[in-house]
Amino acid sequence: MYCPHCGRANSTEQRFCRSCGFSLEKTVQSLTEQLPAGTLDEQIQKRQQTVERLIRIAGGSAISIVVGAVLWGIIYEIIIVKGEVLGGSIFLAFVVGLVLVAALAVYRDLLTQASAKRRLIQSETARVANTAEPLLAPSVESTPAITEHTTELLDR
Repeated sequence: MYCPHCGRANSTEQRFCRSCGFSLEKTVQSLTEQLPAGTLDEQIQKRQQTVERLIRIAGGSAISIVVGAVLWGIIYEIIIVKGEVLGGSIFLAFVVGLVLVAALAVYRDLLTQASAKRRLIQSETARVANTAEPLLAPSVESTPAITEHTTELLDR
């Protein structure tokens, strides 16, 4: 880790910069808070994704059964039993059109959510990548130690 005040390299265990004496405790704490989530969060996210997938499967199955029953009812009751082929076909086409519009609307919402999630992940990755770089590039010049300023007073 580099000191945000003077740019000198320090270990993460140090409380103060050896060069300028700057307090590094809050810097270390800030960097620690910005680290990616731990494995516990990843496990919870995986479980949540599994549950969401199961909910989508169950909901899709239920909707498919209802739509199938309605379509079968239209075909059986209107076209077969009553014999109204033209009216039943038009009504059937109308219902199928409504189902397709609803399915496309749901698909559009899923794409919008996926796009927003991707943008969030990309911005989070960029933020983490920026914090992985040193706060300040170390200078080529040798920085005097903090004790050099005090030893000059002893020579007088």
